Amino acid sequence: MSSANQTVDRPWGPLEYDDSAATELARECQLHPVLARLLIQRGITTAQQANEFLEPKLTNLLEPDVIPDIDQAVEMIFTVREVQGKIAIYGDYDVDGISGTAILLEMLGHLGVETVYRLSDRIKEGYGFHVQAVDELAEQGVDLIITVDGGSNDVAALRRTQELGLEVIVTDHHRIDETLEGIPLVHPGRADRPSPSLGLCGAGVAYKLAWALAKEAAGGGKVDNRTRDLLVELLGFTALGTVADVVPLVGENRIIVRQGLRAIAATQRPGLAALMDTCRINRSVLSAIDIGFRIAPHLNAAGRLGDASEALELLLTDDPARASELAAKLARLNRERREIEKVMTQECIEEMKQGLHPESGPIVFAREGWHPGVAGIVANRVVDRVHRPVWVLCIDGETARGSGRSIDELPLSDLYPVMGPVVEKVGGHRAAGGMTIRTDRIEQLKQVLADQQASMADAEQIPPRRYDLELSPGEINLELADALESLAPFGAANRQPVFCIRGLRLEGTPRLVGAAEEHVQVKFRADGASIGAIWFRGAGRARELTEGGEMTIVANLTVNHFRGRNAQLQIVDRIPDDE
Repeated sequence: MSSANQTVDRPWGPLEYDDSAATELARECQLHPVLARLLIQRGITTAQQANEFLEPKLTNLLEPDVIPDIDQAVEMIFTVREVQGKIAIYGDYDVDGISGTAILLEMLGHLGVETVYRLSDRIKEGYGFHVQAVDELAEQGVDLIITVDGGSNDVAALRRTQELGLEVIVTDHHRIDETLEGIPLVHPGRADRPSPSLGLCGAGVAYKLAWALAKEAAGGGKVDNRTRDLLVELLGFTALGTVADVVPLVGENRIIVRQGLRAIAATQRPGLAALMDTCRINRSVLSAIDIGFRIAPHLNAAGRLGDASEALELLLTDDPARASELAAKLARLNRERREIEKVMTQECIEEMKQGLHPESGPIVFAREGWHPGVAGIVANRVVDRVHRPVWVLCIDGETARGSGRSIDELPLSDLYPVMGPVVEKVGGHRAAGGMTIRTDRIEQLKQVLADQQASMADAEQIPPRRYDLELSPGEINLELADALESLAPFGAANRQPVFCIRGLRLEGTPRLVGAAEEHVQVKFRADGASIGAIWFRGAGRARELTEGGEMTIVANLTVNHFRGRNAQLQIVDRIPDDE
């Protein structure tokens, strides 16, 4: 029976694949059979596609001019440079906006342009380009404002730039609802001028603009070595935004992240180096997962609980002492964020246990005293339990601001149109969004969403989660784990492969590990071999591993680099015996 008052179990089922096509691809490309099956599942069916996917090259990045208005933006920027004017970069407060802002500040500085910057304030302002920001930048005497990761629909602020006689360029990747004539919109998702670079994040669009500026400075020809080195280095910042913003890691984004990880691993920048040391990251095996779960949360913590500009300063500083100071501060803020998140999540769970929310359809939590900087993470934690859209709103007087999350099968973006007439502002992506609403309209919002319940899947109708393939215990080895690493970087549209493994028996007693003993380390035995495994955040379910004889789990297969190199399972779930 489904209920919003308890964790909803989503069953597991296999993805399908064409076995004959996989066999042929494995033969033609000399691939591990499991790797070939996974490629076929991802729609990669030819040898050329496989080679391009497994070896993403910088030369396959599309030229910047495939993005609308980028040439006009370059011309405007060089016009300001020629008159020795000042350019302001206005970025969003998240990792995507911060890294995109860093990219343009670095390139413009390299080209000798005077720059200032401003980041939106998550707590006081929320997402977007604001009139107040325009006024502040005008007082600083800027001639041109470039937005990063936002601005597409912020007509009031854009009109204000026109009133003040300021030039403005919008660079963005979010859904476009409303535009203003006469303002360059550097955006790969424009309906009037579709771009093959669709899918880039805000930092990706900023990188393409930086690249276009470098080409223009070189007279349209080959850039000099110093500029080329900077462009390669800035791929590291681009990778940060690309992974953190959870855009599809295919096509250009895959190239950006694969090459950007190399740039980050080799960086001499004190800030990134200090942050990786703080996060205890081994640069030699740096992965997109390290960005998503370690680096990005620290950078985001600045904007969530403090000042996002401190994360930007960390990326840009040349001072090792300042870098260490900032890295330590971000680590402290991230620990504080975790504690706030834990309390808010538990309060949401308590509301569900008390039956205060509907048993199907979207859920809206709203409370005074909650921290808006953590709302999105809390919403994500609750979604993991109920597998349907969740909004967490933080009430501050007459206004509430918050974030929403959902599962892929129930896009949050489907709700934006029906929410529009009730809220002050709403928008975002399929799986994540933000909202501002008058407090006295929250109950109306709940009713509007409840009216949509018929079109939303209830708990019984939620589609199963899918594992990629079933593996026998005997197939789990270092050779396969190594082969799987060629599929990285993992993320949206290219998830880390998930396998179903049956016939496992517990070897010894599971051990709780981690600073808060939140993870479970375990060993299994099957087919005469011992298989190491870890279940991150699995402490609450450790008892399930000691119940019964043979068990079936769903897990990732990775290479554990601790004390050598060994194949290791990362448990995702235990499948009940009757499933």
